[in-house]
Amino acid sequence: MNSDYFYDKPLEIGDERQIVLDDLIIEDAWRIKPVLHQPLKYFKNPVIYKTEPWEAESVGHPTVFWDDDFGCYRMWYMSYSPKNYYTRGETGIIHCMCYAESKDGVNWTKPLLDVCKIGGFDKTNVVYCGANGLTARGQVFRDETEKDPEKRYKMICLEIFPWEKGAEGKCSGLRLLYSPDGLHWNPEKAYFILDYHSDTNNHIVFDRKTKNWLLYCRPTMYGSGRSGHLRHHRRRVSIMVSKDLIHWYYPRTVLFPDHYDPPDYDHVYVVQYCNYFIMFYTVMEGDTDGRKETRFAWSRDGFHWERFYPRMAFLPRGDEQSWDAGAVLIYSMVEKDDDLLFYYTGSHRGQHQPGFPMNGIGLAFLKKDRFIEQVASDEPGYILTRELICPGKFLKINTGFSGIPNKQQYIRVEIVRRPEIGNHAFFNYAYDGFSLEESIPVSGDRMDA
Repeated sequence: MNSDYFYDKPLEIGDERQIVLDDLIIEDAWRIKPVLHQPLKYFKNPVIYKTEPWEAESVGHPTVFWDDDFGCYRMWYMSYSPKNYYTRGETGIIHCMCYAESKDGVNWTKPLLDVCKIGGFDKTNVVYCGANGLTARGQVFRDETEKDPEKRYKMICLEIFPWEKGAEGKCSGLRLLYSPDGLHWNPEKAYFILDYHSDTNNHIVFDRKTKNWLLYCRPTMYGSGRSGHLRHHRRRVSIMVSKDLIHWYYPRTVLFPDHYDPPDYDHVYVVQYCNYFIMFYTVMEGDTDGRKETRFAWSRDGFHWERFYPRMAFLPRGDEQSWDAGAVLIYSMVEKDDDLLFYYTGSHRGQHQPGFPMNGIGLAFLKKDRFIEQVASDEPGYILTRELICPGKFLKINTGFSGIPNKQQYIRVEIVRRPEIGNHAFFNYAYDGFSLEESIPVSGDRMDA
């Protein structure tokens, strides 16, 4: 928060929706408890799974957004072969990028394209297999700031060359690729960003306020040294910053496990939403393996993060017999009407548990803005905001009520002002016509009460 507030300057919040995840805009609260909401999984999950002969055993890692130019939701997802991964690509393609489309974000089709020929099939829904034809793990995004139409779509991609062979003049790492349509990618024109095996959900977020590009990846420096004796000891979250997607600052760690979390952060997805950056990070049960669950964190600037306490799953795993009993990893969040749609990779087993993982892509729903609810108990609770300046003539709130038996639940709103020092005695804090007594109670489930 700007320190000017403590010198009698109210907070100016503009017309951006304010969700309350911390106390930045809260002056005081009484008998209020934050409660983390969990998305509701789609009953027909998974929405994407292996259906085509050119797809490998598992699919996942979905990137999804609505594209006005195409008039549909577009998804780029990864086809992944654990068998080929453990043979280091000697037995075939490890990862490749596939493509799907949807009109409603729920029901998906896999169009047959003439972009990549695989396994004797002339038309597939595969759009990229990496510069070496072995692996491509990437996130696609549409760059609205780009003036060159040939570079409208971009992909940050981890490409891996055969471990024992390497590649002449090249090495494993992150590259930025360009495309005019999100389908045709030219590896020869890719820009090399990081010469490091960042095996996580490498993805780029555009900061609307600072106009910076933020790349979330693995750190290259870590406390346990560089000997490699501790397997996967670099599983933390780091960030690289750029003004132009070409020149990048060195990756700096922004989140590592504390004493409340297991010691391994395997996966992360960050999105800028309303007045926050929101992070969905994945923890493992063990040090470097086991089942995975997704937890919740937030930040005002994308660098300094707070994690919800008590630590709990934002998107829980399924029951022991379900297709996502072993792992859930969120990769995309999309706004649609009054809902948020979460696309996630699900697996029936955890990492390094017996058998190959059979992954699919699931969908879950959450009402817009309802990440953390500020809940009163059976006694009245209060929230007093900071002194705020916001444009407009209307104040709307998002309300939902947790069931308390035999209790009438409602919200009243009062608009107050502060007196000058020396004038507190007999001062009427509420504006005329906007006191609690004059407020009409609001009850029920309302997005814009």
